Amino acid sequence: MATGLTEPDAPPRPADTVPPTAPRRRPLRHPATVSILIRLGVVLLFAIVWIGVRGYLAQRALTDAIPAAEQVKTAIGSGDLPAAERAAAALSERTHQAAGLTSDPVWLTAEAVPWIGPNLTAVRTAAAASDDVASRVVRPLVAAGEGVDLRALVIKDGRVDLAPIVAAQPAVAKARSAFTSARASVAAIRTGGLVAPVAAGVSQLHDVLDHAAPQIDAIGNAVKLLPSMLGADGPREYLLAAQNPAELRATGGLIGAVALVHADNGAVTLVRQEAGTSIGPWGASVADVPSTTEGLYGPLVGRYLQDANLTPHFPLAASTAAAMWTKSYGGTVDGVVAVDPVVLSGLLKSTGPVTLPTGDTLTSSNAVKLLLSDVYQRFSKPAEQDAFFASAASAVFSRLSSGNVDAKKLVSALAAAGESRRVLVWSAHPGDEKVLGQTTLAGGLPRSDLSSAGIGVYYNDATGAKMDYYLGTSVAAGAAICRADGKPSTVVRVTLTNRAPADAATSLPEYVTGGGTYGVPPGSIRTRVAVYGPSGGLLAATQSDGANYSTVSGVDEGRPVSLFTVELAPGQSRTVSVQFLNEQQSSADLTVVTTPTLPGDGSTPDVGAEKTVEPIVVQCSGIVK
Repeated sequence: MATGLTEPDAPPRPADTVPPTAPRRRPLRHPATVSILIRLGVVLLFAIVWIGVRGYLAQRALTDAIPAAEQVKTAIGSGDLPAAERAAAALSERTHQAAGLTSDPVWLTAEAVPWIGPNLTAVRTAAAASDDVASRVVRPLVAAGEGVDLRALVIKDGRVDLAPIVAAQPAVAKARSAFTSARASVAAIRTGGLVAPVAAGVSQLHDVLDHAAPQIDAIGNAVKLLPSMLGADGPREYLLAAQNPAELRATGGLIGAVALVHADNGAVTLVRQEAGTSIGPWGASVADVPSTTEGLYGPLVGRYLQDANLTPHFPLAASTAAAMWTKSYGGTVDGVVAVDPVVLSGLLKSTGPVTLPTGDTLTSSNAVKLLLSDVYQRFSKPAEQDAFFASAASAVFSRLSSGNVDAKKLVSALAAAGESRRVLVWSAHPGDEKVLGQTTLAGGLPRSDLSSAGIGVYYNDATGAKMDYYLGTSVAAGAAICRADGKPSTVVRVTLTNRAPADAATSLPEYVTGGGTYGVPPGSIRTRVAVYGPSGGLLAATQSDGANYSTVSGVDEGRPVSLFTVELAPGQSRTVSVQFLNEQQSSADLTVVTTPTLPGDGSTPDVGAEKTVEPIVVQCSGIVK
């Protein structure tokens, strides 16, 4: 039985009754799909608005943080700790707000979106780093108070209260670690693909942290070192070595006088003073001087105290001087501190004028001239000169020990002197020396890494007198990649000038000119210059006036060295250029360290003012390949 009609069974339909074919229509989208798209659009719009608003608010919070940061800096500089604490709290509030605004789930999710994502990540990282610096670095350091601000410390009855410094050590260590972490996170941000405002902000923050890093390191090192070095863990004995830049040595000057200083739980006392000439010499070296060092500077480094610092490597020079003292007087030397009269002039700004037993008044403005020039006009005998130096050192030390000083000016002067390498410190205790080794106080040879070459320029007197008071020095340096293998070449130009008066041979004392004792005509200055190249590098050439210049080439601590001599009559000047091939570096970046010298015109240099190394635009056509 049929249940329906099939096509074959259907009767034929007349042609004129067949309806026309209807146009095809697109099926309507499912209502659920339309709803989803609308919701996605709303969510996307919401996310854009959310991120935009929060980004704007975060930017405002960080902008508002800038005045708070300036207030912190100003308050700390003036010693107003309560004001510094209030400003630090305000700074932390602003940066914490910015970090919170840029770390919610919506923001974090959007960081996965191409192009915009890296910008959001950069903003979040920068905000978080700013918050870490404000909350975990600035506030703890401000809260630590006088334990961190060494200018607030008081010297009373020859003793420094070490308790605040010891109490601040844990907080300072944590703050330093937090700063290092925040700085590293900002340094890791790649700015290449970022929009201009974000890239500029990241670069600015990077520069701010780089500028603050030395200060954070200085605070951390000082708080860590001072208690132990001042005898908090037991008495210490130090040699205080006075370097005389009127007769140059690589680390700053001939060691003309030494004193033994005793430190015990913050109390510092002067135990003994001796002229440098009273120690040694010995027939054989009293210290383990490397053969490469002796090859450059001769065997005198280990035999004469005055020549122990012919080497620019202060840890070697200091440990050698310590061995010489103990061989002469016994006992134990825990460290060596080297200073020069320029440092003394800075210290006198904190003590005020000091009257000497001779009736002279020693001030910050006349210390260098009086100690390095006038004394030789007034006293012809070395014993008299030594006595004058000893009285000056003793008078200044007594004033410092009395506590009648401006602590802020004292610490500022010492810090500035350390930056210009006029204060050098070596410790016989490995833990202390490890910390010192990271600072300019250590006086080590310049460091090189894979991206930057460390260059050193050092001066040693060869006149055998005090003529370097009139020696003018300048250094210029630069590097360029001129080879097909991509290895940089470095050029260092050293210019020396004899600024002594034309009649120096007769107008200056024989003790100053040398009187021709070592074959140098009176009034002339003979200087041995050691130019150190980067670690692992090669010495390519030493030239002057376009021709090869006589030099002794060597290697010291893995660094190539060009050692040459310049002799100048009054008014004469000479420039010598040294070229190195930087075997280990991949860029033309370099840093240059020099022996601190005097201006050469009789004026007193400002303590802490480093001589600027002029840049050179290296022409590849002049490079020895």
